Amino acid sequence: MSTLNKTSVVLSLAFTIFSSISANAQEIKPYKAKEIEVYKGQEIKPTGKKQGQVARDGKQEVSYFFGLYNYWVPGTSYTVPDYTNKTEVLRTSAGTGVLPGSIRIDGNGSYTWNSSWDGKIIKGSWRLTGDSDYPIELMKAQEGKNWKIGKSNDEGVAIIVWNGSTWYNGKRIKGGK
Repeated sequence: MSTLNKTSVVLSLAFTIFSSISANAQEIKPYKAKEIEVYKGQEIKPTGKKQGQVARDGKQEVSYFFGLYNYWVPGTSYTVPDYTNKTEVLRTSAGTGVLPGSIRIDGNGSYTWNSSWDGKIIKGSWRLTGDSDYPIELMKAQEGKNWKIGKSNDEGVAIIVWNGSTWYNGKRIKGGK
């Protein structure tokens, strides 16, 4: 077969393939995108005081708080937004049980926190807050945060240890005063 015939066959074959492809081709249409609705979360701010947990018996005697306590994270339920389905989801936490740490509050203005959070022994000072619900504040305690101490009205719980958003329940250790 001559070079001219080979070229002719190749061109004929290419034309046939191209004709076949273009006969099956479809017009490309742009996709119409749907406008996305933007959801903006709201900042969650601490409520300030935990209603119903702190004993409200007027001026709390601070000597009540002096002693040694085990502490734990109580079980709780809370809602979180599900923006995809435009609903709220109820989450429930079973709590931790008693943590392997302790808090000692002394009458001389000092405290010792054996932290189960990071395994550190934190020694520091506390101050009077002037708040009848949380009269003592441990300064630069666990996580470097200030934690307020209030008397609990829940059975089996002596104190509430609270930083504005997270709280622990504390139970006095017998003989730990």
